[in-house]
Amino acid sequence: MRQPVILDCDTGTDDAVAVMLAALHPDLDLLGVTTVWGNHDVRHTTDNTLRVLDLLGSSGVGVHPGRNEPIRPRLEPLPSGRADLAPTLDLPEPVSVPGDDAVEWLVATLRSTTERVSLVATGPLTNLAAALAADPALVHAVDRLVVLGGTHRAAGVTPYAERNVWCDPEAAADVLSAPFRDVLMVTMDATFSAPLTGRDAARLRAVGTRAAQAAADFVDARIEWYRRDGAMAALGGAPLHDPLAVAALVAPDLFTTLPAAVRVELEDPLTYGATRFALDTGAARGQLAVAVRADHDGYVRFLCDVLARG
Repeated sequence: MRQPVILDCDTGTDDAVAVMLAALHPDLDLLGVTTVWGNHDVRHTTDNTLRVLDLLGSSGVGVHPGRNEPIRPRLEPLPSGRADLAPTLDLPEPVSVPGDDAVEWLVATLRSTTERVSLVATGPLTNLAAALAADPALVHAVDRLVVLGGTHRAAGVTPYAERNVWCDPEAAADVLSAPFRDVLMVTMDATFSAPLTGRDAARLRAVGTRAAQAAADFVDARIEWYRRDGAMAALGGAPLHDPLAVAALVAPDLFTTLPAAVRVELEDPLTYGATRFALDTGAARGQLAVAVRADHDGYVRFLCDVLARG
């Protein structure tokens, strides 16, 4: 049986590839995509998601626009926008139109489901926190929650905090403290351990499908953007973060994980949004785990195999 999944994202280049994987993988049944603010305004993340699904011929998957600001006021102001990132993906304009409000759709879908649904969140956790505030019992409808977020040792948007959590630390704290039965956090430690190179982009392009070619273009663009980072420039590579969160549902062997407890820093302005992991504390392995490494070669093979279906 295919695993029902909902993807919650702030679609830019790496989220776009995550959407492709969720829509194309034969073992996943993508019920819908909810969009959230993050790298850009939610109108752009929604438009980008529609572009990706239309490219795949998957316009039957609903796209539901969600929250456009943090769930509660932040401890410190958030810089507006990402002038360093184009707000619109270089894909044909969408023909499909958005669906209902994301939070309302999440609540209705999880209340009515007859089988547990997996949630994959690759942006700020605002939509999920709002849905849980509306109905805390929704956790019982979730089989697994995979969060692309947090960092253990790798630096994020600040020396302490990864961007998705940093954008809305209060929402992250609400979601990560909720009693989900199984949570995996795919951290920057994992994503930066498996950066993609120009050679990997060429391998994707050789797959030949529209999905794989679009993914290769996104990887090339990310490599160019990451040239401002000395280590990435020397490697000629860039992390492709968000698709790893989707891969975790169906290819768990790609990851090195550790059982953990996590706390999101909400009070210290200097370390605001930091994810404080307590590893090897006897936390049960079905509750929360943190991915700290990923298998580069296996990841590239996975991308090529799935995107070949596009």
